[in-house]
Amino acid sequence: LLGPPGSGKSTIGAELGSLGYRWREWDPILLGRWGTIENFIANKAHALPEHQQAVAAFIREPGPPAVFETTGISDAPFLDSLAAEFDLFIVRLDLPLDEALRRIAARPGGQHLTDELERNRATWQAFHNLVLPSRPANLILDTTTLDPTSAAHHIHQSLTHGSHTEHLALGTWHLAPGTGHRAPGT
Repeated sequence: LLGPPGSGKSTIGAELGSLGYRWREWDPILLGRWGTIENFIANKAHALPEHQQAVAAFIREPGPPAVFETTGISDAPFLDSLAAEFDLFIVRLDLPLDEALRRIAARPGGQHLTDELERNRATWQAFHNLVLPSRPANLILDTTTLDPTSAAHHIHQSLTHGSHTEHLALGTWHLAPGTGHRAPGT
């Protein structure tokens, strides 16, 4: 799940978990390990690779397809390495800045790396300047028009029904095939 802060990555990920996908909420793990975003950033040279190794190990675990969330900003090279090893299905979650900030202000505090509106505003802007133009997605959902349950069901349907593109009254989504681990030699 690729999107800016407030786009619904954690909530939609939890919904996908309820549909049988493997889901893990990473922000509480990072907060437990590093305490604050400031400490995480101060130790980013070690903290980010450590986190990425844990995510990759989670994805490699046997079982249903794994779901993980990212803004794709610091994780761009990591996403490229995952794409070399796995058939990724990237779902981009879009929403306008004002809605993102409204959601961030309304969500329970202390469950994400940061609840600070200005820091999230800067991350939202970085996502739109850096990630949006450069990271292709298999499915694009406007989370202002889809509730988390509907978004999870659209993702599930796109994963189980193959490649196509549809225009929905709820938004436009672009679908492409492929999920799961690549077979050796491919």
